Amino acid sequence: MRKFLYIYILLYSSFCFSQTVYLTEAKSIGNNKDKFLYALQKEPDSTVAHYLGKIEVSGFSNNDVAVFGEIYKKAKSVSANCYYLKLPESIDGKTQFNPNHYTLYIYDADASKIQKNENTVYLINPNKDVDVRINDKKVKLLTRSYIKIDLSNNDITDVSVGKFLGSRIKLQGKEGQQEQYFQIFGKKVSANSPSNPGINFKTGDIVGLEKSFANFLITIYKEN
Repeated sequence: MRKFLYIYILLYSSFCFSQTVYLTEAKSIGNNKDKFLYALQKEPDSTVAHYLGKIEVSGFSNNDVAVFGEIYKKAKSVSANCYYLKLPESIDGKTQFNPNHYTLYIYDADASKIQKNENTVYLINPNKDVDVRINDKKVKLLTRSYIKIDLSNNDITDVSVGKFLGSRIKLQGKEGQQEQYFQIFGKKVSANSPSNPGINFKTGDIVGLEKSFANFLITIYKEN
């Protein structure tokens, strides 16, 4: 029994710590008090951002919340407010993201100089493949992927997931509107509160995401 317990603890520990986040280089400490952690779309030059160091992530984990939490803590320990994912080049010159090991280069930048995509919506799916209807078009949103929607034409965009018991949102562009991020869920069955006992069943759901975390998901997921 003891031997079995030891093996169980060993396997469980390996599972818990199979993914690690390290601050492997710290050149300096930034000065900003920004609570956000932005993802940069391209490698910045010194006139835009001050390089602080790098964070290495090793081992794959589906728990993106925990992974981002560790990255956020490491970045804020040197007052970084943005990062850039630099993909290594293969022999043939192509780049490809490796979810088992990647490096984030962290910076201190003036938030006003960080590129923003106004009137842009991201639909993000961390889970199983799910069908999303955008206006009259049905799209399969693959696991760990996202869809980018441009609202700059100011037309109303109707987004729905699931059928009668699903969720639906209507989106429209307007001047100066910031990016919006939504997580897409497939079928969900959950228990109601004790004051309202019973089972709650939804064929799909759409939930808003906080910008820093959403930026991270878009960085490590594939565009659908």
